[in-house]
Amino acid sequence: MDERQAEALAKVIGGEAWQSGSGIYDVALRRPDGSIVVFSDDLVAEYPDDDAFDAAQPSASIMLRDDPTEYWVIQDEEGGVMLADPDHGRGWPSEDEAEHEARGIASRTGLKTWARRQRLEDTLPAKAP
Repeated sequence: MDERQAEALAKVIGGEAWQSGSGIYDVALRRPDGSIVVFSDDLVAEYPDDDAFDAAQPSASIMLRDDPTEYWVIQDEEGGVMLADPDHGRGWPSEDEAEHEARGIASRTGLKTWARRQRLEDTLPAKAP
C-alpha cells in the first residue's frame, strides 16, 4: 500500500504506518498484551512479541491475495530462488522491493542476485533427489 493508504488505515485502527522499503508501507498495531498485528497490501500477520516480529515468525497470518503471478522473487546465479514469505510461497509484492532486497543480499554476500516475476514452480516444494 502507499503512504496515503497506510496513514488512513493507521488512523482508523489506532496503529502506526511505516515504510518497509521501496515506497511500500505497512501498518502495525501493538496490542496491550505486547503482540503486534501487521497489515500489508497482501497479508495480515500477528506476532506474539517483538522477537517474533524481528525474526519474521508470525503466530498467525491471513493472505489477502494469493496469485503468485503478482509477486517478485529473487534468483541467484546458482539457480536458487528466495521468497519474501516461504511459509506462504510468496515473493515480494513489487519489483522495486524485490530489487532492493536483491541488492542488499548481493552487497552482504557477494552472490549475484536479481529480481524476476514469480512463477508457479517457485511455490512448489523441491523434490528430493
